[in-house]
Amino acid sequence: MPEPISYTFDGQLAFSDGVASAATVDAICLGQIPGALSVERATKQEDRNGTDWWIRRNGVRPLSIDAKVRKEDWAATHPLEDDLALETWSVVESGIKGWTRNPRKQTDYILWLWVDTGRWCLIAFPMLCAVMEDKWQEWRKQYKTRSQFTPGDPGYHSECVFVPRKEIWKEIYRRFAGTPTRPTTDERSV
Repeated sequence: MPEPISYTFDGQLAFSDGVASAATVDAICLGQIPGALSVERATKQEDRNGTDWWIRRNGVRPLSIDAKVRKEDWAATHPLEDDLALETWSVVESGIKGWTRNPRKQTDYILWLWVDTGRWCLIAFPMLCAVMEDKWQEWRKQYKTRSQFTPGDPGYHSECVFVPRKEIWKEIYRRFAGTPTRPTTDERSV
């Protein structure tokens, strides 16, 4: 397994702020979320809790967006590897679940944005979380994983699995599309 990449939270936040400008997030969210009126940057504390941007809507609660900004769109040069990084463990050493598996995360949507191509993917977080909780161990065995080291006192490792986007959408459809059932003979006679 390759050596873990080393990142700091503040470094990743600065990168995200520098790249995912409000104009880019505005264009995506205002164009895709019904009733969206404006997009506002969350505070640093809100960011630590999973909200990078707030989508303000007329007369209803705002929606929380967690943006996953990537410099390079790997799929642009490796089309067979069109995947999303899903965090399995947030802090490996303490056994803390990754954000993708955390049903307590107060996020409505996850927005992946690839800077070099402008490509994006927007998924409702509760659906993604439910599917991830069901499939993460299987996906971890089936697809490549990568760890990341965050220095500090103490430092810690996190881990993600790279799952093909088509597989994620297939599982969301399987779980949430509903399965038509036929009434049994006993149910029809009632």
